[in-house]
Amino acid sequence: MFEIVVVVCLAATGEQCREFKLPGKEYRDLVQCITASQGEGAAWQLKNNKYTIIGTRCAKDADVPDAPNG
Repeated sequence: MFEIVVVVCLAATGEQCREFKLPGKEYRDLVQCITASQGEGAAWQLKNNKYTIIGTRCAKDADVPDAPNG
C-alpha cells in the first residue's frame, strides 16, 4: 500500500521542515496515490494552518510520523 507523505514547514517562519504521512490515506497503487496527494494535502493544510506544505510524495511503508490533526 502507498501512503501520502507531506513535506511541511512552519508557516510563521518557513523553517523547521519535516515529513509526515497522512493517517488513514492508503492506496493500492502509485497512480491512485499521486492522483489523490495534492487534494488530500490541501484538505489537511486547511485544518493545520500553522504549517505550509512545500511538497507531497507517495511511499510504501513510509518511516515518518503521522501528521498532526488540528
